[in-house]
Amino acid sequence: MNPPNAEESENRTEGQARGLSAAAVAAFLQGHPDFFIRHSHLLAGLQLPHDCGDAVSLVEYQVSVLRDHNLRLRRQLDGLVATARDNEALIERLHHLTLEFLACEDVAQALDVLDDAIRTGFHGDFAAVRLFMAPPAEERGRPEFLGDGEAVAALYGDLLRARAPSCGPVAPPLAGSLFGDAAPEVGSAVVAPLGQREYFGVLAIGSRDAARFQPGMGTLFIRQLADVAAAIIQRHLP
Repeated sequence: MNPPNAEESENRTEGQARGLSAAAVAAFLQGHPDFFIRHSHLLAGLQLPHDCGDAVSLVEYQVSVLRDHNLRLRRQLDGLVATARDNEALIERLHHLTLEFLACEDVAQALDVLDDAIRTGFHGDFAAVRLFMAPPAEERGRPEFLGDGEAVAALYGDLLRARAPSCGPVAPPLAGSLFGDAAPEVGSAVVAPLGQREYFGVLAIGSRDAARFQPGMGTLFIRQLADVAAAIIQRHLP
């Protein structure tokens, strides 16, 4: 049997050293003086003495700066990874919702699927779709159909002229039209127009948390959700 090489010997010794006393660790390092040369990444997390009296040496200062920089980069990377995971989950939910939409047989089923998806898959406390048209005969009584009168145009006009989702607190008249009796509970919301060349409604997601939806936040996924919802709803309208 071949004798173990230096790396195998070191790995075995490292495994034995875990959980041992400081003296054992010191003995290990004495037996492997090139350890930190081959594992230089460990140095960033170590505090090494550098005796310069009351003064701070340039080397010590450089190490401190590099350690802080490394910590900031690690935090930034952790944040990017978390954001990427959240975005991946949103893409997956939007994909499943699209498949559910394609299986809908009428506008009522599409509206019910959308409402359920917002409350469960997109974690909204409140969901609303409002359409600026009279309801089809078979859908009379559904709150989603507001009609196309002047009062509706005045209430939603500013939102539609912005031609983009609006995030933040919602004015009481608009909140009442969107969320009905639950309007006083809505702390913030995102409201997105439905349609491409001509808007025919809005999609709204509300939250009890006043900080959940803020002006200036990203709206890519709500715009994509609104585009998919608009295409499916239009497909089933007369």
